[in-house]
Amino acid sequence: MKICVFGGNGLVGSAVARKAVARGWKVVSVSRSGRPFATPAGHAPAWVHQVEWRKGTPFDAASYASILPSCDALVSTLGILLESEYKEQGVPKLLSVFGGIAQHAFGSRGNPLAERGERTYERMNRDSAIDAFRTFRSSQPTSSLSSSPSPFVFISAEDIFRPFIPEGYIQSKRDAERTITEEALAEAEGGSGRAVRPVFVRPSLIYHPHLNPPSTVPATLLEASAHLQALLPPSLRLSSLARTTRSAASSSTLPPAASSVASLLTIPPIHADAVGEAVCRAIERPEVIGPLGVRQMRKLLGFDPIGDDRAAEAGGSRAI
Repeated sequence: MKICVFGGNGLVGSAVARKAVARGWKVVSVSRSGRPFATPAGHAPAWVHQVEWRKGTPFDAASYASILPSCDALVSTLGILLESEYKEQGVPKLLSVFGGIAQHAFGSRGNPLAERGERTYERMNRDSAIDAFRTFRSSQPTSSLSSSPSPFVFISAEDIFRPFIPEGYIQSKRDAERTITEEALAEAEGGSGRAVRPVFVRPSLIYHPHLNPPSTVPATLLEASAHLQALLPPSLRLSSLARTTRSAASSSTLPPAASSVASLLTIPPIHADAVGEAVCRAIERPEVIGPLGVRQMRKLLGFDPIGDDRAAEAGGSRAI
């Protein structure tokens, strides 16, 4: 097995690369800098030396197209949470997030990158994934595994940040999912390119005590909130509000922001390593296709169910 990871030197991308290397897979990382992963202290773990580090972007197909025919899967971890800060070395720092929240809440238009027109939600979250998918789909596989659809894993997100983060963030993610799904289905119905199995991994708040220490406190609080919600009667849980508002929204529109807040308080955060492991398991399992939210990831990883999942498990297991 050989995989290509866009953003393999970032928080999630490095977790995917490390889990893949542990499986004996060949890994190629493509990033804007081309630099290998390093810890905040500047250390290079042993697994880093088993990854091929390349410089490139999804918008420049020539920078990576030559490696795709030999790759069995492609993982895109690129994206931005705030249009004012590009996520290249992990998630934006917590203070930057709070700063972006405050700017949005008070209607600030002081985005220093806005004039550059490059680091928008549409370009970095939607177009980067779609371009990578299209380049991967157009490649001609040389691997012996090419008889099965090739996994394309896009790191999307649970809808948990509105109204604190502009809705353009999650809308751009959903737009990418929709376009990739439509084009993958069209290819399966008689296209000339590579057959692709799209998987949309939707993490909640991603934390890592060592690589991203500021994420620990909010993760602890949200974990406690999720467990507290699980202790309440089903009719009193915020998850019931989230389901109600989601059902009222159409497939192409976002539900009200109240649904996002409810999800924030009921869906537990997830460790970056768990996301990396879930990505690798999704690649390994051909039955995994489409959206893979936190609850589905927890089941895929064998974690204990929380809240609504516990009730569902008591009534019978559900296929992923």
